[in-house]
Amino acid sequence: MGLKKSIAAIEKLIKELVESDDALQKSYDLLLSVPGIGHITAIYLIVCTNNFSGNISGNQLASYAGVAPFGNSSGTSIKKPQKVHKRANKELKKILHMGAMSVIHCNPDMKQYYDRKMAEGKHALGVINAVKNKLVLRAVAVIKSQRPYVDNFVKSEPIIKNAA
Repeated sequence: MGLKKSIAAIEKLIKELVESDDALQKSYDLLLSVPGIGHITAIYLIVCTNNFSGNISGNQLASYAGVAPFGNSSGTSIKKPQKVHKRANKELKKILHMGAMSVIHCNPDMKQYYDRKMAEGKHALGVINAVKNKLVLRAVAVIKSQRPYVDNFVKSEPIIKNAA
């Protein structure tokens, strides 16, 4: 019980700290508007980026989080698969993984994206990594635009070809 009380006390202090600063509160609320980003992910992104100071781009944050794949090729002779960098922020990557898993199950847009990529024959972890990348890019986009995330997703109907 002591550990649970300590965690609750720390979370309360973090919440009070965020509420005491208008800039932190604004960023926190904007990040929470993105599907797949919850309380812990929003706080961790704010801490890692120093509240998105320094005009960080989505690709820079994705690279820092280890969700941006890098190619390794040289002309026509060397063709290696794309990989993420081994010195990424592993903790942020783990947190984003949990957000990606939840958004794949709960958000129809990401569910359709995941299903489409799996049908194309992509590896499941590669598709999840792409979803993590999308989460990071959306997080940076809402911070830069200073507007909450708007879901414009319209589920497409399956295409049925007429046999005429």
